[in-house]
Amino acid sequence: MYMKKRDEEVALLKKLWREEPVTCPKCGEATLQFLHKKAKKSNCDWKCPACGEIYRTIGMLKDLPN
Repeated sequence: MYMKKRDEEVALLKKLWREEPVTCPKCGEATLQFLHKKAKKSNCDWKCPACGEIYRTIGMLKDLPN
């Protein structure tokens, strides 16, 4: 998990899927960008241009605690 609480992680996922600007939770330095810029059809994978952290939303959803 990237956030401290489950609710915060769910809010992060929702923002990413809505393609709202999200600051990297890890470094706080940059706005996340599509990982696959040419295949902009999928909003599942994101990357921080500052620290290089990759956010795979499907994996994040599976890893959410109950």
